[in-house]
Amino acid sequence: MSEHPWVQVIGAGMVTPVGGNAVTTAAAVAAEVSSVQETSFRNKHYMPIKMAQVPDGALPEINEKLKNSLLLPRQHRLLRLAAAALVQLKGLLPAGQTLPLYLALPEHLPGYTTPLRGNFIEQLALQSGIPLNVADSLIADIGRAGSLYAIEKAVQYFDKTGNDYLLIGGVDTYKDPRLLAKLDAEDRLNVQGVLDGFIPGEGAAFLLLASDRVNASHIPHPVRLYRPGTALESGHRYNEEPYRGDGLADAVREALQQAESAKIQSVWSSMTYESYGAKEFGVALLRNSAAFTEPLDTQHPVDAFGDMGAATGCALAGMIAAAAQRRVSFHHYLLCCSSDQAHRAAIRLDIG
Repeated sequence: MSEHPWVQVIGAGMVTPVGGNAVTTAAAVAAEVSSVQETSFRNKHYMPIKMAQVPDGALPEINEKLKNSLLLPRQHRLLRLAAAALVQLKGLLPAGQTLPLYLALPEHLPGYTTPLRGNFIEQLALQSGIPLNVADSLIADIGRAGSLYAIEKAVQYFDKTGNDYLLIGGVDTYKDPRLLAKLDAEDRLNVQGVLDGFIPGEGAAFLLLASDRVNASHIPHPVRLYRPGTALESGHRYNEEPYRGDGLADAVREALQQAESAKIQSVWSSMTYESYGAKEFGVALLRNSAAFTEPLDTQHPVDAFGDMGAATGCALAGMIAAAAQRRVSFHHYLLCCSSDQAHRAAIRLDIG
């Protein structure tokens, strides 16, 4: 393995509240289009909850075999979202190969058990019609940071197996009354009277990754992802430890060490504008300030599509990759993702 191992993005598929694929989502975010609106869900004070949702018409119907199973509505929604994004990569998949999928799924929050039953990747293969190597697939059910943790495993996979292609992805939704009620009870939702809340969203994003052995000269502006930096935040919102912001700052520092030195020109993050996340992001930038250009471009796409949870990491990378094939704005990016609990991750992305 080289001193600075990397993988390359061959293609991206996604479905978000502002776009049915990576290109339209990237364009909507760049144009500052927002899909946030009031919904029929009500909070504890009977005020409408604002959300960003994917239109039902953009999603396939649930497979009949899955419809008749014991899966709950949220899992049906996750499968429909994931399938709509995954099928966009069908034409790019290497012939004659059934690829593993490293998938980020919703985080298990205290007091709320994520209602996922059975083998989700096996169900996704059925729902999407795309064969998957279920036995060699992995799941990271740790929320926003999950996709970047999956890339860490992808780097290891390419090195250990000698295989050259792998799918990674993430899917999440807050369209679940029980989950919304929990977040509302914690005063975390951005509703009237709450000044420190976030906008729930949903979506799915997938990347077809290739090893550095693959010739991707057909891509006008190749996209490299280096080994991510990962860390644990001891003072996260669901424990009693004091918050110092060490987790994301450490993940960023580690990520910056995984590639040859270059000033980061643009930072994209999962920050949801809750004060906790805003402070953490600020600490991470301050402690690593020598690595960034001045001025520094910063992007927080939750303005457009709300919090997409476990889908965020792949969505950020996919949007940047798609936009770069039309116009290269920057060459050196940093992506930062923080889960609600301990997991933190960051990754350097370069555009050729």
